[in-house]
Amino acid sequence: MRTYELAIVADPRLSDDEFSALVEEYKQMITQRGGEVVREELWGKRKLAYPIRKLSEGRYVFLYLQMEPTTSALIPEVELRLGQNDKVLRYLTVRTDLDLKRAAGRARPGQPVRTIHSDPSESVADSAVVPEASPDADSAPDSAEEA
Repeated sequence: MRTYELAIVADPRLSDDEFSALVEEYKQMITQRGGEVVREELWGKRKLAYPIRKLSEGRYVFLYLQMEPTTSALIPEVELRLGQNDKVLRYLTVRTDLDLKRAAGRARPGQPVRTIHSDPSESVADSAVVPEASPDADSAPDSAEEA
């Protein structure tokens, strides 16, 4: 299962209803073609780092998606539609499952691996825990300890 994060910056002049309809349109497109919207974060109006189309603000929404590798061809289609929509100022899609695997590989043994997809109310016991290394692996003595 692949996970993606889709960030959309829309025109700040859109009404709340128009913005909701815009987000629902893309959520519906994703779900109809086999993807799943795991979570949606509406950030509202935020100041942009630089003007885009002479606008200094944008309406932000983040969609967290999951889909099978066979349906991941949907992402370029969604990006094409986002690029054609005049109401969308910018968008960015990031595949996050590879980053989560790398983070799990770098975590210290016995420490929980926190993900952006995990619920913050989860206890540490519910999180994934990196297994501890076997004691046989550290049997080589350090040169500093021998001296």
